[in-house]
Amino acid sequence: MPYSFTKIEEDKSKTIGFVFFFLIVFYFLVFWLMALLITNYFRYEYKSTQDFTFSFLGFSHTMLVLILAFFVGLAHWYYTVDNLILKILGVLRAENLNPKDTYHQMFQNILDEVSVATGGKKITGVVLPTSAMNAFALADFDGRAIIGVTEGVLARSTRAQLEAIVGHEAAHIVSGDCLTTTVTTSLFGIYSAILNGLDSFFSGGRQSNRDSRAVVPLILIYVLLAATRFFSQLALMFVSREREYRADAIAVRLTRDPLSLAEALYAISYRWRGEGLPQDELEAIFIVNPQFSALDEEDGFVADLFSTHPPIRSRLKILLDMAHTDAKTLEQSVDQKSKRPRVEAPMSSPAAKTDWMINKDGAWQGPYDFNKIISFDWLKPETWIQRVGGNVQMAYQDPEVKSFFKSGAPKPLRVDCPRCKIPMTKVNYEGTEADKCSFCAGTLVVENDVQRIIIRQDVGFSEEVVRIAEVLRKEMTTWKVKPINRDPQTLWPCPKCFTINKSPMNRVFYTEAYRIEVDRCYSCQMIWFDKNELEVLQCLIEMQTKNAN
Repeated sequence: MPYSFTKIEEDKSKTIGFVFFFLIVFYFLVFWLMALLITNYFRYEYKSTQDFTFSFLGFSHTMLVLILAFFVGLAHWYYTVDNLILKILGVLRAENLNPKDTYHQMFQNILDEVSVATGGKKITGVVLPTSAMNAFALADFDGRAIIGVTEGVLARSTRAQLEAIVGHEAAHIVSGDCLTTTVTTSLFGIYSAILNGLDSFFSGGRQSNRDSRAVVPLILIYVLLAATRFFSQLALMFVSREREYRADAIAVRLTRDPLSLAEALYAISYRWRGEGLPQDELEAIFIVNPQFSALDEEDGFVADLFSTHPPIRSRLKILLDMAHTDAKTLEQSVDQKSKRPRVEAPMSSPAAKTDWMINKDGAWQGPYDFNKIISFDWLKPETWIQRVGGNVQMAYQDPEVKSFFKSGAPKPLRVDCPRCKIPMTKVNYEGTEADKCSFCAGTLVVENDVQRIIIRQDVGFSEEVVRIAEVLRKEMTTWKVKPINRDPQTLWPCPKCFTINKSPMNRVFYTEAYRIEVDRCYSCQMIWFDKNELEVLQCLIEMQTKNAN
């Protein structure tokens, strides 16, 4: 009998029921132990040692604890499942896809294709701004489904590999196990955070100055919370490692490409699996455990019971058998595909040519580029214009300028170069949108996009950029760094928000680790790079990374 959607819903309901029952039992045991220890502790404090005898709770007290556990567990359950996905995405610092980012566009296109292949299930994509390579899936009781990938996956994966990763995560959603994983990891991840806070309380060697009577109850609570962490691990019994094998198999059926999935798993597992990912307690939602776990790489009853992911070698062996290849060929294929050629740094867009004259009040002005002429408030369809070397005509008669006057077309926000005071041109830089000055070659970039540009390694470096980066790297090792000139007369106005807040950008180092001098606006999160500064920053970071490895 095929594994039908009815069977999936039945299994999902049973598992969720077991999780809720486990939550109630969990709270009952914790509260019962806490009541038992605290009661006996105070009895010991107020009785002599000879009269003290350890006693258990009576039936009435036990029932009271059970009732309390039920209502606390119920409150915990409803608090957890309310806005379940948003809470996890907030912890992960996930971001929505940018429709202007070419890497994000590719990811969205793959999501659309997989959605069609899985019967029209609506799947929303998000990204994690980290260089780590990993992916995850989330679902809730309202039917919402999320597939997220890191920027590292988008930057380092081929399209075929990304399709395989998305297919794997979509398999978790359509098979129903994604909801169980999402709920279980959310329910029990909070206790590790409490334990970390108590770890800080007891660390540092300062507890000897505290009243011993105050410390003893805290020690008892700490022991009980440690037990709580153990019970939290027991909850992972509901997250079977077999689900990863099933998701791998479904991904292969969707893509007909087991080798690409094997390549992706190999790259994630052995090279970039967890750098920069928060919250270890959420490892069950990821395609590969962000932190290496020896238990994950073992077989047997204990590993099957407590590990959320099967051994990578086992998953790779199955996929390589499907692809009729071996591990050595896999490694060679991953190495070859990771060495993709680079392109030169982007130039201004073709629309930036200064080939228009424009007539205002009977006098010809210009030449201006496209961005300049459409920034004029007084430009009308009947305004006389002339392409350099062309005929005089009205603005609506020029096909390129005419598109600006189409009904409902928004007028672009004018962004002037802070140095040259001329309109900048929109360019595509490593998949992101940036504003570039065609005269001084300065670049204005959103702060979050700078991180994406650094992760993506599409653009090559000129000899001049490499030379400057080498000089800066040597200066950083000797701490011979020139001081920053913060004279108010030399600070640039922010091209985006200066007209609103009237404050200049702050001249700072990009970071203390990478002392590239930039102009940063903390109001609108924009960064201005003078000519070659962005490329030098990329080159410097890559040099430091290679030396660290």
